[in-house]
Amino acid sequence: MTTPPSFAQRFAKLADERSPFCLGLDPSRDVLARWNLPDTAQGLSDFCDRLADAAGDTLAVVKPQSAFFERHGPQGLAVLQRVLQRFRAAGTLTLLDVKRGDIGSTMDAYAESLFGPGSAYDVDAATFTAYLGLGALAKTVERARAHGACAFVVVRSSNPEGVPVQNAVGGDGRTVAQAVADGLRELNAKAGPGVLPAGAVMGATLPPADRDVVERLGGALLLTPGIGSQGAGFNDLPKLFSGRERQVLPTAARSVLEAGPDVAALRKALEAHQAPSRAFREGA
Repeated sequence: MTTPPSFAQRFAKLADERSPFCLGLDPSRDVLARWNLPDTAQGLSDFCDRLADAAGDTLAVVKPQSAFFERHGPQGLAVLQRVLQRFRAAGTLTLLDVKRGDIGSTMDAYAESLFGPGSAYDVDAATFTAYLGLGALAKTVERARAHGACAFVVVRSSNPEGVPVQNAVGGDGRTVAQAVADGLRELNAKAGPGVLPAGAVMGATLPPADRDVVERLGGALLLTPGIGSQGAGFNDLPKLFSGRERQVLPTAARSVLEAGPDVAALRKALEAHQAPSRAFREGA
């Protein structure tokens, strides 16, 4: 079986043609209310359609947060499948934010639901956690590689509650975040040059001290949530990611969604995030 082009290769092309910006789809109860939509699967569907109408074929990556669809049960998951298909039809890469993390056959089942033709979601990428050990994700990363997808593993999140765990020091003198970063670099090395099936979640609000963790990740793609409502701006990205501009997926959700429900206003908000994303990628 011929291995399809990797997520990293497809992202590089789309980021140059469109922008590297990754839009988070977070249809929370509060967002639906602000858009005057019912807190139902139908409201969820209307929310997704308006965003898809606004985005058209301009986005490189879209990142639905699975929890906001799961809370509506099977009907919500049906909406999730439909919106993933709609963005794929526009040539947009789909990255499902599920943060799965388990062991053995359970982890294998999660991966089978996410990656590859015939899977429940057939996404281009998804998020994972390594609290049960990075080795437990090795087969997931391999499945992602086989299907041209990417597994983004949380390394350093922007929430303060994550600091004590992620910065805890192990017996070898490395922090948990450093150890995970080293492991992801090794998984990418095994996959061969340029494939990069293991990505990293690195919050955009992190301090410059986390530059060491970024360096340990080598060429891994970097999903950087936290721009906008969480406090980071595009001008903060060089502090942590200078020299790694082409690896970064600048990510925001609420700062775009607050422009809704008007489609034209959403379109303007998207461009307001895409333009500085392009400038950062180009090192401007």
